Amino acid sequence: MALAAGSAVEDRCELPGQALVYRLSPDAAAMGVAFNGGVLIVGLPAETVAAWAESEQVGIAGAAGPVEVLIEKDWRCLDSKDPRDNEDTFPHPAPVC
Repeated sequence: MALAAGSAVEDRCELPGQALVYRLSPDAAAMGVAFNGGVLIVGLPAETVAAWAESEQVGIAGAAGPVEVLIEKDWRCLDSKDPRDNEDTFPHPAPVC
């Protein structure tokens, strides 16, 4: 997984008239949140991300000032035939749906 390997990951949500881009970046000293140029950036310590990615822990929760943050693993789709659905996902803990 790119995030656990130290690379930022991002995605976008299309909204009427504009898009919201959100990025997870594993290069912060502590959990932090910034909004810059239409991009919501959540920074996390690399050690926190690595421990989370290698464990059965589902999510990382915390606060960055007044902002509550919850990041959860995206499980691999068990019934999808499109490989794009499983890009940068975690192994699914259930053997079948």
